[in-house]
Amino acid sequence: MIYDLIYLLILLVGILILIENRLNRIIFFSAVQGIFLCGPVFQVHSYKDFHSWVLVGIILVFKTFLTPYILYLTIKRAGLSEHTNPRFGYLLTLIFFIPGLFMSLMVSESFTDIPVHIDKISVVYVLIVIYLGILSFIARRHWVALIIGFVMFENGVFLLALILHKGLPLGTEILSFFDALLVIVAAVALQARVKRYSKYKVGKE
Repeated sequence: MIYDLIYLLILLVGILILIENRLNRIIFFSAVQGIFLCGPVFQVHSYKDFHSWVLVGIILVFKTFLTPYILYLTIKRAGLSEHTNPRFGYLLTLIFFIPGLFMSLMVSESFTDIPVHIDKISVVYVLIVIYLGILSFIARRHWVALIIGFVMFENGVFLLALILHKGLPLGTEILSFFDALLVIVAAVALQARVKRYSKYKVGKE
């Protein structure tokens, strides 16, 4: 029961990420979602397993601290506006959420090898999180929100791989690194672009 609640909280945080209009809060919610990812690790693996704690450590370092910190620092250094809005408005964005709900219910029926201790509703929640990540690519404009959308999509894939025992243990650990790598590359590219623009502006003046 407690794990079903954790999956639900991950989903609700994903909805907040989708509709939030301040970048700082979006980054904060992404960090919170990263914290909640630690729960399902102990649902699948024993807390006595050393690998479980290694995986939790990776999640906390990369998803809860490093990725949000790099994004926040990049926003401050680049002097970007903290406000962002969905491309199609809040109401239409929430309407787009409804098809994902029904698709997740249908897709979950195709999973026949779910472990006994994993409830079907948990799989539905995870599939919706994946859909929310995809929807963020469509509904969001700001590049930071787009990256957070990718992180959310990757979080859903991470959970799906975890609970279905696919590609463990190496696959889930690689996924834990991948979004942080993307954020680092994007942040460096943005800062380089800002510096070039500043030099061009100064030279023009």
